[in-house]
Amino acid sequence: MSSLVEAIAKQAQSTFSRCLTDECFAENLTKLIRNVSRIRATDLNFNKDSVCAATDNDGQRPAPVIYIEVAENQAFSMGIFLLRNGTRIPLHDHPGMHGVLKVIQGTVQITSFSKIQLPPGSKPPQDINNRVKGVARDLLIPVEKHSSAILTDRDEPCVLSPNECNYHDIVAVGGMAAFLDILAPPYDMKARNCHYYVPMETKKTDSEAKTWLLRTPPPCDYWCRAAPYTGPKFTL
Repeated sequence: MSSLVEAIAKQAQSTFSRCLTDECFAENLTKLIRNVSRIRATDLNFNKDSVCAATDNDGQRPAPVIYIEVAENQAFSMGIFLLRNGTRIPLHDHPGMHGVLKVIQGTVQITSFSKIQLPPGSKPPQDINNRVKGVARDLLIPVEKHSSAILTDRDEPCVLSPNECNYHDIVAVGGMAAFLDILAPPYDMKARNCHYYVPMETKKTDSEAKTWLLRTPPPCDYWCRAAPYTGPKFTL
């Protein structure tokens, strides 16, 4: 009998290995979300203390985030992120990607943004232009800010698409937190590289976009270390 992890991986493969405009895509994505909603830390043989021990006993400074690769190919990636108490995965994007995120331990706060389309020729409000100089203005993106969500392993997965909630940050609240993350297609250093942002709010009441994101270099206080996957084995 296959494990739940294997069922999720195979459903992700089935969902994302075909054209995303296929009429069956929505049905397959719904099946994937349904399977992911059932996953728990025990299904992945995940233990935060063991994971920390695998990375923290080599004399190096502990990383704020630990990543465990579960599966990855050209269609999708699946992995576990472990965040230490109070640490965050900074505001970032998922260019052209779909994603499914399920908390498996602890509590996280997720704040998401969706890019909005403004009329041709629209420019950022003057109060934002005054804070952003020169060519950096070309890196401003108008977005809609969604309400922050507090999530535990009892909550349903979060879902993002190329157009909805594609920008977000994730913060561990009240202790360590971990989540299973599926992205499709995976990040790629050339075609789908990750970018980081800071939000900028306008004070203009008549502005078409109240929030703009400014692309920034990767934060110096954020980095990941890898830990081995110890859950059920499977092949795709």
